[in-house]
Amino acid sequence: MTTLAAIQGDGWCTIGADSQASDESGFMMQIVTGKTFKNGPTLIAGAGAVRGINILQFGWAAPRFTGRSTDEYMTKVFIPSMRQAFIKAGYDMKDDGDVAYNDNNFIVAVKGNLYSIAEDYSWERCKRGLYVAGSGGKYALGALGALQAEKAKNVEEAEKLLRKAIEVSIRWDAYSGGEVTIMSQKG
Repeated sequence: MTTLAAIQGDGWCTIGADSQASDESGFMMQIVTGKTFKNGPTLIAGAGAVRGINILQFGWAAPRFTGRSTDEYMTKVFIPSMRQAFIKAGYDMKDDGDVAYNDNNFIVAVKGNLYSIAEDYSWERCKRGLYVAGSGGKYALGALGALQAEKAKNVEEAEKLLRKAIEVSIRWDAYSGGEVTIMSQKG
C-alpha cells in the first residue's frame, strides 16, 4: 500500500513516493530505506510487498545498460535479471502452467525513460507521460491531471508537481503517508 507517481519529460524523468508501509489490518510504519532508490543505471520505485523492494534494493545489482534502446534493455536484460533475483530469493511465484508473477508494481527509470513494470513482469510506457502505482495512485493521478503535470518543462517543475500530488494522495489514502522522496534522472 503506497503512492508512487512519476512524470516523463523530454530526455528526463522524475519519480516520487511516500514512505509509509502498511498492511490490510491497518498496521503502519515509516520505513527507513525508502521505496525509491538508485541501483546501477536505474532509478526504481516499488509498490506492493516490501520483500520485492528489499531484494531489488539490497540483494541485486541492476545490470549495466546494453543494447540499442531502453525498450530492448528492459525486455532482454533488466527484467530477466530482476526475475532471476526474485527466483533466487524464493520470491517469484509460479505454479506449473501459470504465468510467473510477483507481488509488486514498479516504476523504473533508465536513461531518462520511464517504465511501468507489472506483477507479471510486463512493461509499458505511457504516451501522456504520467505514471502511478499503489493504493494512492488514483489520487496522485487525479492531482497530476488537475495540475497539468504532463506539461512540466523541466525536472525542477516536475519535482514540485510530484510532491503536491503525493501530498494529496497522503491526505486521502489511508495506506499512504510519511515523508515524500523524489528522484530524477536525465537521459
